Amino acid sequence: MIFKKADMNKQTLISIIFILQVSLTVKAQDPVFSQPYMAPVYLNPAATGSGDHDLRISGIMRRQWWSIPSRFTYTAFSIDKFLPSLQSGIGLMVTSSSEGYLKKNGIYASYAYTFCPGAPPVASNSEMPKWFLTGAMQAGWAQRRVDYSDLLFADQIDINGPIPGSQTQADLPVYSGRWYPDISTGMFFNYRFNDFSRILVGVSARHINRPDESLTATNDKARSILPVLWSGNFLYTNSKNEHWTYSIAGNSSKQQNNQFLQLGVEVTNNDLDIGIGAWYRGSATLKEPDAFTLTLSFNLSGRNNASSKIRVGVAHDSPIGNKKYSNNGGSSEFAFVWDQSTYNADGDNPCKPAISPRMACPGSTR
Repeated sequence: MIFKKADMNKQTLISIIFILQVSLTVKAQDPVFSQPYMAPVYLNPAATGSGDHDLRISGIMRRQWWSIPSRFTYTAFSIDKFLPSLQSGIGLMVTSSSEGYLKKNGIYASYAYTFCPGAPPVASNSEMPKWFLTGAMQAGWAQRRVDYSDLLFADQIDINGPIPGSQTQADLPVYSGRWYPDISTGMFFNYRFNDFSRILVGVSARHINRPDESLTATNDKARSILPVLWSGNFLYTNSKNEHWTYSIAGNSSKQQNNQFLQLGVEVTNNDLDIGIGAWYRGSATLKEPDAFTLTLSFNLSGRNNASSKIRVGVAHDSPIGNKKYSNNGGSSEFAFVWDQSTYNADGDNPCKPAISPRMACPGSTR
């Protein structure tokens, strides 16, 4: 097969070589967003139901490598709700990715339950629980396919170039577009030091059923098993200063032979509700840095809106290390999170989980 533009110039050829090289380095690695807490259910299924209010809708889109025709894009959209009577959260997430002519889609349902041992005494003394633990399961279906509109085969061209309206007789992948089950699990532990600081620690395992993603497999040796993605994350938040909130966060993952580390800090002005963050993206050993990321997030609904909040965030990655910014133009993201209260006693449940970096303590709606 060949690419659709047979007369591609030198710049396009260099771009293709670059894409192939980078694709090899990220083989068997799920996409990682630079604003992980703007895509909470994607980060960890245990984040289901952990919005500022009981109903949350979030979406994020990542565009990889602006200056080359890669068309590598990744999106995740989710809706989740906290059920106070069951101390549980339910959610639905849809994901989509495009890597040139390879497309992947998924739809997942998740359920999370929060164990809160401090709940009974809290009801009598109006204090917040010291800690709580949330566990979750996520299950869904995923699909991987080839987009043939981006490809030409040898029997679709002649000496004059592409043959209009021609159909290839080549053997096509028999499993392109096949749906397969995909199961994940996760857990969050939230510990409150005092009224203004806390730490959140999470672990998750995605693709625990190790699904077969092969497009052409006809026997066991040709199968393409998706490895389990093991992830861990932490978030420390301190809002002792009335006007500022400081957060330190980290995410680490391992999928087969690939290891990834993401470390960052965010400073939020509580008066304007604007947060600025800086992140490192790269290998867990710090010997292979990938990118330096700047993030900006702000609340569109106003700080004093007690029942609804719309937060948007943007991020841009600048390659570092051996990678040059001029080669790919970096990567960008846009994200939003809309939190809405659907019942009057939104802030009265002290055991409602919350993982936002701007939250001083669990159960708070500040």
